[in-house]
Amino acid sequence: MATIRKRSGGYNVQIRKQGYSTITKTFSSITTARKWAAGVEADMERRLYIEVSDSITLLHLLTRYENDVIPLHKGGRVEGYRLRSLKKHLGHLRLIHLSPHEVSKYRDIRLQVVSPASLKRELVILSRVLTIAAKDWGICIPKNPIPLVSLPKVDKGRTRRLEKGEEELLVDDSEIGRIITLALETAMRRGEILNIKKSHINFSLCTFLIPTTKTDQPRTIPLSSTAITCLRSQLRASESLSGGVISLYEKPLFTYSARGVSGTFLKRCRRSGIEDLHFHDLRHEATSRLFEKG
Repeated sequence: MATIRKRSGGYNVQIRKQGYSTITKTFSSITTARKWAAGVEADMERRLYIEVSDSITLLHLLTRYENDVIPLHKGGRVEGYRLRSLKKHLGHLRLIHLSPHEVSKYRDIRLQVVSPASLKRELVILSRVLTIAAKDWGICIPKNPIPLVSLPKVDKGRTRRLEKGEEELLVDDSEIGRIITLALETAMRRGEILNIKKSHINFSLCTFLIPTTKTDQPRTIPLSSTAITCLRSQLRASESLSGGVISLYEKPLFTYSARGVSGTFLKRCRRSGIEDLHFHDLRHEATSRLFEKG
């Protein structure tokens, strides 16, 4: 039976029922308090009421997601960066206190240092954590507050294309030059280029198999004559570096790391006087060229 007492300007509801722990909640309106109590008691009678643990914090869920789920994702390192921000600002909250108001405060704090697009990615992870906790971990989530929070419009994606003469300044017969050439000829992502192996290339059919993609769907792409020449050059360079030693496992043709490519590309742009150009812009340039060719 529910007991309602007036306390400190509000109405405190206490519900005691066999088989459930004592439930208390305070409301500013007596009408709201009575409706809530009636709803909870009705759910208890029908065995539909799910208790929410007062002790579980968002930090607990974020840490479990980091340990159990992120290792299964390809972009786990980036997700880890975003989780750190969520832990710092929201980790102390208990699940019952995770409200749209708290998420809105987080939104305003983060928008001072990150773009709307970055903020949206962080909130997507938070929403995913809450969904997994409810569906897979058996943890009762009062309500996912993310859909109730207004977000600023995300800026349109970059549309930077190469200007006349810039390609000639960037491309040469070095390893980074070949990576740039392949990006422009194939529209492959940075990670896909760095994972190229000899066994993936079919020189007779002029095709290349990408076994692992961002979408987890392997795909085969055609190779232009320029791309074929570039791959043959890198293959010769790779074989000369090995000194004829046969490795126990097949290594990628390129030796750069993802960060190494981005850093070297940025330095090359600066030396050439090229401004506001990112390596990923080469993918947009390549797809635009393919579209223009029909």
